Amino acid sequence: MSGQPPNEAEESQWYTLVRENIIAFLLFLSPYIISYITLRRFRRRFRSNDPEENEDSIDNLIIMFLCAAGLAMAMAGFLLLPCTMAATALINLQSENLNWLDTKLLATLWNYTFIGCNVSLFALLPFAYFYSETDQRWTFFPKARETFFNMVLVDILMYGFIYVSKLMLQTDDNMLVVLNLLTSLAGSIICLNALPRGYAVIIRWIGSLRPNNKRFLNDELVQNQMDARVWEERLESINRSLMSSENNSNNHNSSRMSISAVLPSSTATSLTSSSQSLYSSLNGDLSQSSFASSEGSLLIRERILAILENLETQNRQTQVKLSQSPISRNISFFFLFLFIHITWLVLIGAMSFNLIKGILLSEDEEQQRRKLEAVLGKQTSSVLSMFGTIGTLSEMTLIFCFTIATIIGTYSMSPFAKIRPAWGKVGVQQMIANVTVLLIISSSLPAVVRVLGLTRFEHTGPYDNFHVLKNRFWIGLVFRTGMLFKCVIGLLDLYVVGSLQMVRRSMINNHAHHVNGSVNYSYANGVR
Repeated sequence: MSGQPPNEAEESQWYTLVRENIIAFLLFLSPYIISYITLRRFRRRFRSNDPEENEDSIDNLIIMFLCAAGLAMAMAGFLLLPCTMAATALINLQSENLNWLDTKLLATLWNYTFIGCNVSLFALLPFAYFYSETDQRWTFFPKARETFFNMVLVDILMYGFIYVSKLMLQTDDNMLVVLNLLTSLAGSIICLNALPRGYAVIIRWIGSLRPNNKRFLNDELVQNQMDARVWEERLESINRSLMSSENNSNNHNSSRMSISAVLPSSTATSLTSSSQSLYSSLNGDLSQSSFASSEGSLLIRERILAILENLETQNRQTQVKLSQSPISRNISFFFLFLFIHITWLVLIGAMSFNLIKGILLSEDEEQQRRKLEAVLGKQTSSVLSMFGTIGTLSEMTLIFCFTIATIIGTYSMSPFAKIRPAWGKVGVQQMIANVTVLLIISSSLPAVVRVLGLTRFEHTGPYDNFHVLKNRFWIGLVFRTGMLFKCVIGLLDLYVVGSLQMVRRSMINNHAHHVNGSVNYSYANGVR
């Protein structure tokens, strides 16, 4: 570009800028639409006759738009490293159809993702939260004014916190860098605790795809059918009591009915173990209510109808599982079992190697990187070899598994399990909290992956902010050691402790079966 005239150079820069922004906008539009549709599916459904909680109102739409923008940026943060690796591999292929894809475009996307994640986390989501907490009787402009004032106060407190953090860290870097560093530290703590839990949940789910699953499904189907039969008889008893109370309402005589009167003794004897648990769960509430009151009987009737509907749904799901081919189930179980365990072992091996490398090598970071590339034979040329392709695919797979396990493990921990999203039951505050957690994890993911050594990327662009820390070497070493320790402990807890608990349960069941068999044999022989 230095040999071009000034006008042509300016035009080239202008067209490059327009091209990059158009591509960035189109790439942002796709996850935004997906995020908005996803939030609409998870959003709590309200009655159409409720004027205060109308899902199509302007207030809910504003909050939905802001949360969708935050969720889209979180998705962009999760896909940033894998898509960059794939794009780098395509650039190295030097295809004529991919002339529009260059390293400058990737750097622009990294910068936009970094800015978008921080703006969503510290501007859009706080605005959505404060807007939802304003008086619902106000119109849009008074609510926006109060939200703006609250945002100004929060920004002043945040500015003071960042200023004090800069003084403590003794750095002159930009405040946005320090803010992202604090976010990355919070996200790394979440990843440290969530990764082993997430892999344990995934392995347990794969273990539930056992080959002899049809026997358990048949037992579950029979048990649900028996439960449904018991609750249908109980519903008929309540319907008869309602009809009798309606016939006697003209005489103004109220009679009390006990739970035993509602449920016949012949029906009670046919309860299975799960039916008895269902019956006892409502027994305390039903024993305290009077069936003379038609309102109480109608309430109990609605609860029984809900239980019957739930049992019918479970029966349909069980029948669908029974209709599936056992061959596909066994094959999927085999491949998923191998895949998750190989990925888990490779992940632990990569973290162990990076930890040993950090302990043994005491030179500065650039010398360590050059020596490591020389030892492993990493491809630094523009032409991508077969080893480089396999290495890129393996790194993308590791990062995807790391991300999925972290998200699953996050919602398995006690602080975040309370805000776990459910289909059609997510409120406004719960939606904002979920998007905030995902943004924190996605903002810290590039730095965490690089510290753990799961990628060959030497520089993570604006996310590479650990140079602010003076003792970053020891902090990274402690983080790698803690992550490796948590993963190994989680693996031992999953297999060793889980196996011991399974053996203990089988011994208890065998002992109980032996005792029941001895008692039945004694009664059969007339022994008292």
